[in-house]
Amino acid sequence: MEDLIEAELFRHAKDRIVKFAGAISSAENVAIFATADLDSIVSLAHLEAAMMDAKIPYSRKILKSIYDQPKGEQYDFSSPAQLVISVEQFEETWSHEQIDDLGRLRVVPLSVSVSHPNSEKQHTGALDVVVQCAALASILAPNGARVRRLRPLAGCGQWLRKSLDNSYDPVYTKIRDILQSEGSIRVLALPEIENPDTDMMPNFPSSLLNRLAKKWPKMDFSQRKQAMSELALPTLSDTKISTPRLEELLWFRIVTTDNDLDLHSQIYRTKSAWPIEEETSKSHAGEVLRRLISAGKLS
Repeated sequence: MEDLIEAELFRHAKDRIVKFAGAISSAENVAIFATADLDSIVSLAHLEAAMMDAKIPYSRKILKSIYDQPKGEQYDFSSPAQLVISVEQFEETWSHEQIDDLGRLRVVPLSVSVSHPNSEKQHTGALDVVVQCAALASILAPNGARVRRLRPLAGCGQWLRKSLDNSYDPVYTKIRDILQSEGSIRVLALPEIENPDTDMMPNFPSSLLNRLAKKWPKMDFSQRKQAMSELALPTLSDTKISTPRLEELLWFRIVTTDNDLDLHSQIYRTKSAWPIEEETSKSHAGEVLRRLISAGKLS
């Protein structure tokens, strides 16, 4: 694995995350809080995997989903543990200099600026909680089996954010490129994916995809580009999905192993199956967490 914390993406967040790692390593016991929401649970999985691999004593508490928390009511993060970590994906994006940690280690979205090879200017984005927890986990247990197994999911939180629904997200692209470069993931076009989920793309012509998948290996790049444009046309007319997100789903599907369902399909199916009842949601979150830690998969 590459050292995530040394990536340009983390240049503003590095000191904060390294400080977190030092505090966790020296603590006698740690309590971790997360909500019963997918991005929070994936973050929690990265942290728990690191705690297990590094043999750091910890406890966890899964709080109610943000959708069940009464508006204006604060979550209770109180604990007798020496150190408390709270995953707060529901927070607004913070500048790292302005955060009040309130006596605990708060994992919140952080404002970052990143460069892009096709642009001279810096692009502003948000570093989501999942990739921060993945970076923290890689410091705590760089060679841990559980940490390495979860590494391909480091970009999940960025995909779940709404930024891609509005425009190109340079942070998501950077994370994807890092994971691909280090060999944690492969990136394939949709016709190369076996049994992909296409329900997340409104009006998508599945029958046309099936025909294209058979012809794909013998097509050159210009033919593929033309075919993909035709494939995307029915969906492009629907305002329920943005062009940047559709482009990712067509050209940049993420695969972790040869036989796995692609990661975008895993995320979609897991999120679609998430219960809405409060108690069921919390127990379901626990089941997803156990699967993530034991198998490194969402579904």
